[in-house]
Amino acid sequence: MRTATKFFLQTCLAALVAAPACAFADVSNVVQSWRTGGGWLTELRQHADGARVCSSGKAFREEHPFGLSIVESGQIMLVTLVDEQQPPTVGGPMKFVAGDRELGNLSAMTQGPAFATIESQSTATRQLIATLPDRPVSIDVGGRHYRADLTGLTEARQQLQTCMEQAAK
Repeated sequence: MRTATKFFLQTCLAALVAAPACAFADVSNVVQSWRTGGGWLTELRQHADGARVCSSGKAFREEHPFGLSIVESGQIMLVTLVDEQQPPTVGGPMKFVAGDRELGNLSAMTQGPAFATIESQSTATRQLIATLPDRPVSIDVGGRHYRADLTGLTEARQQLQTCMEQAAK
């Protein structure tokens, strides 16, 4: 994993588990942010070295608290899932399922307090994110099961695209 990407991923993970007021202290600055009615937050952040990164994430509190984020920088797109109760110990396939239908399957590793898809699957990650529905799905990874209501994801995808356009300026 590239150093800048790994640094950003670790920063995103810290933001999901740390207090919002201090999550990005001395690490990056929010250049712009957008919210959806469905609870997604998209942010364009700039690091001290000038690197600009976009992320869109949502917190889930039902059954088992966790955060799900889509992180994009240049050609790289990752999905991270931070389990707020128990850090992951083993990676494996990250499967997205709606009803009886598997929507996609990405390789995931453990990265600090999160599961994270791998950089080399950025194209497959983009394809999956583009087709995920704005409704509840199940996410199975590392022997764990999560339920995520993806309401608002269509708007979050649009915001992420706008963010990437702003990042390129």
